[in-house]
Amino acid sequence: MFEYIWAKISSFFSGKSPKTPLRLVVGLNQVDKMIPNGWNKRLNSPTDEAEKEIERRCKDIIKQLGKNVEISEENIEYYSALQRYRLIPLLTKIIQNAYAGFKLGNVKPADPFELADPEVKAFVDQQRQKKVDSKTKTLEDFKKIENIIPETDLKLILDQLQKETKLPPKVAVIGKSGVGKTTTINNLFNGQFKTSPTTVGTTEAQIKEFTLSTGGALTVVDLPGYGRSEAEDREYEKIYQDLIPSCDLVFLILQADTRDFSDDIEMINKITKWLKDHPIPKR
Repeated sequence: MFEYIWAKISSFFSGKSPKTPLRLVVGLNQVDKMIPNGWNKRLNSPTDEAEKEIERRCKDIIKQLGKNVEISEENIEYYSALQRYRLIPLLTKIIQNAYAGFKLGNVKPADPFELADPEVKAFVDQQRQKKVDSKTKTLEDFKKIENIIPETDLKLILDQLQKETKLPPKVAVIGKSGVGKTTTINNLFNGQFKTSPTTVGTTEAQIKEFTLSTGGALTVVDLPGYGRSEAEDREYEKIYQDLIPSCDLVFLILQADTRDFSDDIEMINKITKWLKDHPIPKR
């Protein structure tokens, strides 16, 4: 019952139909490597021609994935962690698909223009406008919700919101070795370690606690990479099944400039099943 109600309130904020998000986002990383000589270092962005080609190729990859997995474009985004390219669209997908995604609303990715020429960054800073206070908007939206959700359901939602806000958002990050997990975590979430990463049991999974630049905290579960050997994958699968159901979101990173996604497709399908078996994170 609560699962449906939670989906209903989430749909109010996102404007989507009231269905439970899968809690899985697939990121196509390293798109800056797709087009030789296609990156404008002065602006730290692709050239116009390269950007169109990157978009075309990524759409082809998304179609390819769509034929073999149960996720849609709403769950996939392309980006470059190293160049901090398209981190905002990526974060938007993460917030939309995460359980209690509003808790990730104060994440502020690293600024791509910090890597551009100083005069370019100065110009961009001058053109930027202040953002509207999201907290004020949230309060106004809750007043509107009272008119569309029964009082008993609204009380259940508010009680759950109070419980959720006491817990930092928990995101699992997974991918093959070399896909850029560490760079993605550092630049997307743009936080500082609260404590040194801790290893879970005797596994290679690491729990990383971050203090966000805008305030608040975030827990990242850095899962060991798959695809190196069948024996290793079998061992790691036990880790995945143990940790993934407790997360608000699973972020699976692919290397956009590769041609073989067979291991990734297999992993996406496994994660999809695990998340469907646990539509609400295990606490």
